[in-house]
Amino acid sequence: MAAPDLKIPAKARKEFDKASDLLSQKEWQKAIERLRRALDLYPNYAAAYNNLAVAYGQLGDRLYEREALEHAIKINDHFAAGFVNLARFYIKDNDLPQAETLLVKATAADPTNPETLTLLARVEFVEKHYEEAIVNCHKVHAVAHERYALVHYIAARALEHLNRLREAATELQTFLQEEPAGPRTEDARKELASLEEHLAR
Repeated sequence: MAAPDLKIPAKARKEFDKASDLLSQKEWQKAIERLRRALDLYPNYAAAYNNLAVAYGQLGDRLYEREALEHAIKINDHFAAGFVNLARFYIKDNDLPQAETLLVKATAADPTNPETLTLLARVEFVEKHYEEAIVNCHKVHAVAHERYALVHYIAARALEHLNRLREAATELQTFLQEEPAGPRTEDARKELASLEEHLAR
C-alpha cells in the first residue's frame, strides 16, 4: 500500500466503497458523484481517480477519463492499475509507444501480474520489439497463467520473426496443450504443421 493510501479518512473510504458498488451496477453517474465526494474528503486518493476514469470511460468522456488516470499515477507513481488503464486508453488511440512505456512502469510496480505482462508482450510484438515480447511471455509462463496460453502464441510469432523456428514450434506445441480449443487453435495448428514441415526438410 502506498504511503498516501495509509492516510485515507474513513469517510472517504466509505464513499469509495459505495461508488464501487455503483460501478458494479453500471450506475456510472451516481458512482462519479460518490467518487467526487471521496476526492473532496481526500484529494490524494489514487484509487478513486482510477475508478473515476472507469466511470468516465463508460460514459464516453475520454478527456475526463485521461485526466483522472493522469491524476492517479501522479499521486502514486507505483500504481500499477492506473498505468495499465492509461495504457489501454492509449492503445485505443493506437499510440502504442506511449502504451508500451506505461505498461513497462506497470510491470515494474507489479512484476508478476500475468494480465499486464501479456498485454505488454502483445504491444511489444506489434511494435516489433520481439526479444522483449519473448522475455515477457516467458515471465508469464513462470507464474500461474491458466487463462494466458496466448503468451505462447505471441512468443511463437516473435520467434518466427527472429528465425528461431524450433523454439517457435515448441511454443506452439505448448500453446495447443494449454488451449486445445479456442479462436486461435486452428491457426496455431496450421502454423505448427507448416513449421514442422519446414524443419523436416
